[in-house]
Amino acid sequence: MSEPEERSNHSVMAQMAGSHAFRFCIFPEPASGFPQNPELDTESYQAIPVHRDAEGKAVARKRNYRFIFDPPTGIFRLDQDDRELISGQTRNGEFPLESIRFSIGADEEIYGMGAASGAYNRLNQHFLLRTMDTQFYATEDQSYSAFPFFLMRQDNHFRAFFLHSSYPLDITTSSDTTSADGSSILVRHYRPEMAHPLDVFVFTGSVAEILRSYTELTGRPFHAPVWALGFHQSRWSYKSAEKVMEIAESFRAHDLPCDAIHLDIHYMDRYRVFTWNNKRFPDPPAMNRSLAEKGIRTVAIVDPGVYMGDDYSVYLDGLKQDMYCKVQDSDENYVGKVWPGSTVFPDFIEEKTRIWWASHHKTLFDAGISGIWNDMNEPVLQIGSVAEPLDEPIRHQSGSHLQYRNLYANYEAKATFDGFRRWKPKERPFVLSRSGYSGIQKYAALWTGDNHSSWEHLRQNLNMVLNLGLSGVPFCGADVGGFCSGPGRMGAIKIIKNKELFARWMELGSLMPFFRVHTVLYSYSQEPWSFGEEVLNIARKHANRRYRLMHYFNGLMRTAHETGEPLVRPLWYHFPNMKDAAEDQFFLGPELLVCPVLRPGLKKRKVLLPPGEWFEFESGRRFQGDQTFFFDTRPGYFPLFVRGGAALPVCPARRNAEESIRAGLIVEVYPGGDVSGKVILDDGLTWQQKPMIVEISGRQNRTGQLQIQIRVEEGDYSPPFRNLQLRLPGVFRHMIGSNAVQAQSVDAAREDRTLEMVGFDLPLKSDSYDFDFRNVIQGS
Repeated sequence: MSEPEERSNHSVMAQMAGSHAFRFCIFPEPASGFPQNPELDTESYQAIPVHRDAEGKAVARKRNYRFIFDPPTGIFRLDQDDRELISGQTRNGEFPLESIRFSIGADEEIYGMGAASGAYNRLNQHFLLRTMDTQFYATEDQSYSAFPFFLMRQDNHFRAFFLHSSYPLDITTSSDTTSADGSSILVRHYRPEMAHPLDVFVFTGSVAEILRSYTELTGRPFHAPVWALGFHQSRWSYKSAEKVMEIAESFRAHDLPCDAIHLDIHYMDRYRVFTWNNKRFPDPPAMNRSLAEKGIRTVAIVDPGVYMGDDYSVYLDGLKQDMYCKVQDSDENYVGKVWPGSTVFPDFIEEKTRIWWASHHKTLFDAGISGIWNDMNEPVLQIGSVAEPLDEPIRHQSGSHLQYRNLYANYEAKATFDGFRRWKPKERPFVLSRSGYSGIQKYAALWTGDNHSSWEHLRQNLNMVLNLGLSGVPFCGADVGGFCSGPGRMGAIKIIKNKELFARWMELGSLMPFFRVHTVLYSYSQEPWSFGEEVLNIARKHANRRYRLMHYFNGLMRTAHETGEPLVRPLWYHFPNMKDAAEDQFFLGPELLVCPVLRPGLKKRKVLLPPGEWFEFESGRRFQGDQTFFFDTRPGYFPLFVRGGAALPVCPARRNAEESIRAGLIVEVYPGGDVSGKVILDDGLTWQQKPMIVEISGRQNRTGQLQIQIRVEEGDYSPPFRNLQLRLPGVFRHMIGSNAVQAQSVDAAREDRTLEMVGFDLPLKSDSYDFDFRNVIQGS
């Protein structure tokens, strides 16, 4: 541990992990150790000695890093290779700090901060990082979640910092160089109650390296089951088992893939958690067995508020074991008001409470529930109120609500995740959360809350998912079609259908990590068939496309689990030198470039193709990149491109995700320089299963001949198929060599495509194959 540097009652400490992570901590008074947080993994962080130089400044040096802090002025700076990484000032060096200023370049872009509402680039905005039910986004500059993580981009240089504090923070970003604070990120402690250290983790490298370092610290994303990557249908609420079965049967009757139906609060007995309404849902296990026969699972909502009832065993059990949050300056339980009426709130900060909460999930799992949906977990203390929740007289057994509010959802999600590990130890858990803080990705997916059925919120869907991914939360999404009609209480009434909006949202949602339709209580039906035949056909086309890409999605999710990489990525993630950010385009993994339609009545859309070769997904047309093109955007179509050199894994689309990945493996090769790709084959369900890995590589020589190598690494899983189909553009229909097989034409029309490809059925084993080049590739 480094020596504390004391001057003007301050201590300074520093640590480093590898070559991409540096930590510094400025204390308000002498200290002997860094702030402790059991949710952070700092095992790889090594202490750096801090000394005082001739001017009395605290200095820490290690490798190519140099940190300096001047106690009298509060000015600090961290350099790497003589390039400034981060600098700023703790105002007057006084604690509680009036403010902390981090300097940024006037032309620097800022990303991250999770699902905070606002523009894609977070520059010149204000945010309050305090978890809050926004009442259908009626409260400006606030969000259901809080992520004090900032990723900065300046040309092709990236840096990021995580401000390690669970306390609410008031953030202002500005590019105004003429203001008193200059171009900066200004951080103020919101309602400071005591002196807090300034604890900052700084990350460098590429965006992928930054997120790898950040999620190594805050936790790698959980490994989701493949069914969670499928289509989910929800509303507030499907109020009976009969209605749930009707919805399931309609999906199958309309030939629509679907993996899960969500049960909102009306499945409960008088909104009491871990109960069933016996009149509306007389036999939950039988309902779930019937759904399973149709290939559909259920996800049940679980709110944190526990009804205070003398006839309610969950409440009485928690009361007996002292599991609830308290009133300030009292040992009495704090009482709020949520759906069931008077409620108490489990104190999830305490381990004993999390163990207790996990145990109660047995009721739902025994009934056949597959996933848990944590809602109202900011937490909502007084339903319908837009008043400051920190004014409520609530405390935790280990500290103030001010300290722990932002962490509440994380610890509830951890308890829920532990419930899966206890009762379903062989299965991958699926927890969905509305609220969260840095680290939520270890336990849950996150959706962006009660959004509007509007074109603006369609665009916000993409902005939020991009920034969540850049905040370490790869598994995320928004309510497809929009949840409510607008902000405030009247938003709960939604009566005007917009067919074009829903169709375009289904298109975008089909390539988002989490794909769920959801709508408000007093709403028209928002199932895909409720908008008419044209919209139904569009929904079916894009839902089926997602299921054909399920091997690809499954592989991306495993990579996210192992590295922290997002599924949805900005263009500059892979092309950092691109000047035009093209904010309405994104990458899905490394191979697919998505250009959705996000505005009404759009007949054509501009597409900026990065350098390299690109193949339009539906037609197979080849385009040379580093250019701008315009594409017609007829209903049901948006431009989607495959990177030249990709070996894209696909599969037949079946009624759910599990059946799709078991139906076969197809690898579509798009020649363009070196060919590379990797397929992860597992059952999509089993906890910590070692997958079979199929690697594809190849290159086209000067004569046009294409050689493909396939390498298979066995795992714990053996797929039900022993062959794969290798697809190539039609000009490679002639396979040569002793292991040659006959090409088969691909019926692209069955996949809503017009491209010309041929398929070769090959054994699922390591081997090399050669293909002769005839004619020319279909050109642009």
